[in-house]
Amino acid sequence: MKKIILLSIIVIAVSCSKKEIKIPTLGVKGIQEVYDHSQVWMFFETNKTDTIANINRKNTISSTNWIYNIDKNLPLKTIIPSIIKLKYKHANGIHSKKGKHDYFSYSDTISKKLSFIEFDKLTFKTDSILSKTYIKENSSKYKTYNNINLTFNPSNTWINDAKMENGELETTLSEFIEFSSEDKQTMLHLNFNENLHYKDYLHYLTLIQSMGSNAILINDLEFIFNPNKVPDCGCD
Repeated sequence: MKKIILLSIIVIAVSCSKKEIKIPTLGVKGIQEVYDHSQVWMFFETNKTDTIANINRKNTISSTNWIYNIDKNLPLKTIIPSIIKLKYKHANGIHSKKGKHDYFSYSDTISKKLSFIEFDKLTFKTDSILSKTYIKENSSKYKTYNNINLTFNPSNTWINDAKMENGELETTLSEFIEFSSEDKQTMLHLNFNENLHYKDYLHYLTLIQSMGSNAILINDLEFIFNPNKVPDCGCD
């Protein structure tokens, strides 16, 4: 059984050369021990003006837990398609086992340890519609909830149609839930601009997950959208 030690910059040897991944740092206590694991590496590289995720998963074993070490500066559009494929392979491989999980890694600044977030249940919807459209198209499924749409862009965040100023998201969201719930269970729907960096994605994801409770549900379906295809995303 293997453990992982704390590092915010992970250096590994690949084909006799050293490569590094700068993983996100978060002030969040996550899972700190994962035994019986394989690792997926997503390195930050550039090709002229394009950012590329160079993926190494040669040593992954379907019957183990998988830890995804992803460079914090990679945008979602370069990693989400690969994450979707890898999650499917992990769950449906010939040697896959029930009870084995997928984890994001990050450096926990509170405990000063490498920590992990399980993301087995997350499903990424990448056809560039926002959750508010999806809710309308599937109204029977969501009509009993107090539905709140959250949109995360590189330069701003939104609660429904209200743009948030820096640092006010959590407080405003809590107040809005209390005001709008009317004794209904609240469900939060997360929309992420595909240009958002992975470090910011993980920050928002853990922030929202920390608010989850019996009264506040978080939809496991995440909407990853291309801002050029969604005219009402508030991306400017």
